[in-house]
Amino acid sequence: DGLVKCEKWIGGESGDDRQAVESKSEWWLKRLIGRTKKVTVDWPFPFNENKLFVLTLSAGLEGYHFNVDGRHVASFPYRTGFTLEDATGLTVKGNIDVHSIFAASLPSTHPSISPQQHLEFSARWRAPPLPEFGVELFIGILSAGNHFAERMAVRKSWMQHSLIKSSEVVARFFVALHHKIEINSELKKEAEFFGDIVIVPYMDNYDLVVLKTVAICEYGVHTVAAGNIMKGDDDTFVRVDAVINE
Repeated sequence: DGLVKCEKWIGGESGDDRQAVESKSEWWLKRLIGRTKKVTVDWPFPFNENKLFVLTLSAGLEGYHFNVDGRHVASFPYRTGFTLEDATGLTVKGNIDVHSIFAASLPSTHPSISPQQHLEFSARWRAPPLPEFGVELFIGILSAGNHFAERMAVRKSWMQHSLIKSSEVVARFFVALHHKIEINSELKKEAEFFGDIVIVPYMDNYDLVVLKTVAICEYGVHTVAAGNIMKGDDDTFVRVDAVINE
């Protein structure tokens, strides 16, 4: 979400402890982010005994963010396959007395799993039929069942390229089944209308990405008879003409 992933504070530590914390922070930053400069924060550690503070928990695009007294202090990425609707409660543990809780701007649905808001059932966005003969390039796009908004964005952007509209290049989404029945129901409607989705017959899991890749290759060889096969994701913009030229 464009915010610092790790934070540290001054005060409340001995010199040796502070050096150890800085060494660990520096190591993780180099390991995970690739930064060479340390992230410096010059405000005191925000938690003190018998001192009130305001903690704000917000849900971003990539994960949860924590702000204390208006300052961003930490963030945690969502686990793979997580949607906001999966969160059913919040638990506060430790030696903390909660004086009051205020909830605001809670989303009713996550953008990705709100097909009524993001799917445009217009013939303009339908995929052209498969050609009778082979194609030069087949693009298989990995997508999650609840990524309605992402698929619609792809349909409106690079899938409108003239090479795809003329069926010289064919692109299809490869989607596994979702654990929620209502998501699968909406996915089936989407697949039937747009004609650009291949539903693979197993429950979605990141560990099955290899099986999805094999499914893309099998479809590209046996169904499309493509000269070349490319794998992509639903958050990737493909420059079709540049790929063909290469």
